[in-house]
Amino acid sequence: MPKKKIETTTSLEELKIQLATIKLNIRSGIEKNTNAHKKTKVQIAQLLTQTK
Repeated sequence: MPKKKIETTTSLEELKIQLATIKLNIRSGIEKNTNAHKKTKVQIAQLLTQTK
């Protein structure tokens, strides 16, 4: 059986807030600067290309 991709429907504003929160956590030292923000950036880009 193929795996189904689960898509969460989040708005652009929610994703921007989530990205800002991740960046603040990295700057304050709560979260290490791994690629934590990369997934959110990809979701924002996909959402922007879908709406055009």
